[in-house]
Amino acid sequence: MKKETKWLGVILISTLILLFGSMFLFTRSNSSKAVAGATVSQIDYSKGQKIGSDSAKVKVVEFSDFQCQACLVAKPFIKKLRIIYPDQVQFIYRYLPTPGHLYGRQTAYLAEAAGEQGKFWEMHDKLFETQTQWTALAEADAADFFLGLARELDLDENKVKQALEEDIFKSKIDDDIAEADRIEIDSVPTFFVNGRKLNLKSFDDLNTAVVEELKKNE
Repeated sequence: MKKETKWLGVILISTLILLFGSMFLFTRSNSSKAVAGATVSQIDYSKGQKIGSDSAKVKVVEFSDFQCQACLVAKPFIKKLRIIYPDQVQFIYRYLPTPGHLYGRQTAYLAEAAGEQGKFWEMHDKLFETQTQWTALAEADAADFFLGLARELDLDENKVKQALEEDIFKSKIDDDIAEADRIEIDSVPTFFVNGRKLNLKSFDDLNTAVVEELKKNE
């Protein structure tokens, strides 16, 4: 009976955390100002994992953490943008692992290793889609799980294992963290549209900011 009560408590807490992460992005979605309090930052667009043309009129940058539940909620936003604006928007993903997240850096290394083999976005999707699975694992089990994801994508397992065990991408992740510190990012996910930092509550906020930038560049 005690075990059952314990597991019920764990399930309840996990559910509340997930709901809170979702509410963080969506509870104030009726706001009419997509970029209220926005600031303009000089972002280095040469860095990060990109999808879309370098000549795109609008550049959307996201600083994110694969273990962040609010980042999981925001994951579909980019796919929607790509569907609506296939040639007008470039999306750039930057790493910002949260210090309190056990697998924040490890998953960034895994994604970067996949990117070296041309499959960053596939790993990006898999990490978010399986987030609730690997976040619940002990470290040894999580390492095996991550290698399993690499096998599913037909990645070179030895190179992935090296990335996870030897921190070969540490400097690249540190560069993203340093840039986040420079432009004063204090939470994830944080989105920028052509350098404007958004107070993002919903996809509509992001879409509105993109539309505003497209109009400026007509």
